[in-house]
Amino acid sequence: MPIFEYVCESCGHHFEAIVMGSQEAECPKCKAHELNQQLSKFAAHSKSSASASPCASGGPCCMGSGGCDMN
Repeated sequence: MPIFEYVCESCGHHFEAIVMGSQEAECPKCKAHELNQQLSKFAAHSKSSASASPCASGGPCCMGSGGCDMN
């Protein structure tokens, strides 16, 4: 199910809503429909218990740029 993030133009409330098909999101606080959709970040979960940072796996953040904040 798609979950979208919004900010209400009327009251400034930040919220998430599940919107399917032609449904229109509504602010749960003031019921307004004038909303700004936000860019959402997503999380990926794996079954592995090991956690490797991008630097530990040779990711692009440590390829000699000197900008790695993982070290």
